[in-house]
Amino acid sequence: MTGIVDITCEIGDVNELMAPLVLSAVRDIEERLFALSARSEQNLLREYMRSKRRGHAAVVAMSRDTVIATPTVSRLMDSTDQMMIWDWISTHLAAKDEWEGPLRFADGIDVRVHARRVGESTDPLSAILELRPLASPAPPRPRARLAPAAPAGAAPATRIAGRSLAAHRLQDRVDEITATVAPVLIVGESGVGKTHLARQIQHRWGRHDPVPSVDASTLTPSAVAELRARLSGSFACIIEHLDEVPDDAVASTRRLLDAAVELGAPVIATATSSTPDDLRHQVQTHVRRSVCIPPLRQRIEDLTDLARELLAAELPDRPTPQLQPAAHRALIDHHWPGNLRELASVLSTAAARSMGFDIKLEHLPADYRTLGAGRRLTSLERTEREAIVRALDESDGNKSLAAHRLGVARSTLYRKIRALGLENETFGS
Repeated sequence: MTGIVDITCEIGDVNELMAPLVLSAVRDIEERLFALSARSEQNLLREYMRSKRRGHAAVVAMSRDTVIATPTVSRLMDSTDQMMIWDWISTHLAAKDEWEGPLRFADGIDVRVHARRVGESTDPLSAILELRPLASPAPPRPRARLAPAAPAGAAPATRIAGRSLAAHRLQDRVDEITATVAPVLIVGESGVGKTHLARQIQHRWGRHDPVPSVDASTLTPSAVAELRARLSGSFACIIEHLDEVPDDAVASTRRLLDAAVELGAPVIATATSSTPDDLRHQVQTHVRRSVCIPPLRQRIEDLTDLARELLAAELPDRPTPQLQPAAHRALIDHHWPGNLRELASVLSTAAARSMGFDIKLEHLPADYRTLGAGRRLTSLERTEREAIVRALDESDGNKSLAAHRLGVARSTLYRKIRALGLENETFGS
């Protein structure tokens, strides 16, 4: 805690006794505040001071209402990391007195954390955490080492916001794709940010001017012919809603995409499905490379990082507001059928209501202030859910193959899918 003791006076009244007087007043205030604090808070502070005296430079003392950190830790983490760490210790210290494991902070900093519970098991949860930054990053995956060099003049890589497994997999796939200039299909539900990712990829290919976009649902044979006439290895464009091409433009659009693939043109298309049910409209299959953006509900761990990015874009000339814990919990429990577009709209409204300051629960639209009807998943359940989503994605929704990948019985996988609310999800690209 930081405070100020104000002894403003006339310059003529200043004397050498003022410094001892201020120090004495500060010590008295500290002692009174300590005496007024709860026993659990006193224990937490004592353990924090002991850990510091033992020479640990990176120490955090944390309870539901308190965070005390050394300057080393303060430079490593922000408020979103604090919420993530509290969730982490709430899971791992629920039935144990100590736990050690890795964590990744919002800025991509990897640390190893030793956490120990303070007080009795019947007391409210509080803990001391000693952090050790991992100096050497994990070795790159083989496929990343074998990827071809980035095109000449390409822009530096833009990182995907988020720390979940889904975010890291998406980043890996984007890195692969941007290593070579050639047509790409971006697949995902409405509102997941397909056009935004398309513009990021074009930027990494060195297209710094605004790249024109075309709504495929409005294409006509003559419009497609005009696009094809302009097609070359340097002609860049984004074709949105490729799965909505009108019947009379399907054949010409297929020929356009075939030509773009042959020329290696920087053409990016977006669609909500890579293989529509209607075989006549499978225009998407004429683009050989694709990337699938998972819906927000499948990467809910990334919500705080995504919110920070969206709020920074919403208020570019002001400090980025933070989500207060109650607002964060309410947003985490929402199902987000509208994905990032819906989240951006909610945050824009909340930022206006908070006048650009930190966002509290009362700043959210009314429909977003209550917790979801279902039970909130624990950190362990979210990790398990993510592993199942990954296995199903890699197996194109084949549950038998996914069960084999996970090393569990198929009946166990079906039970987990029902328990984790994945029955109505679609997987694979």
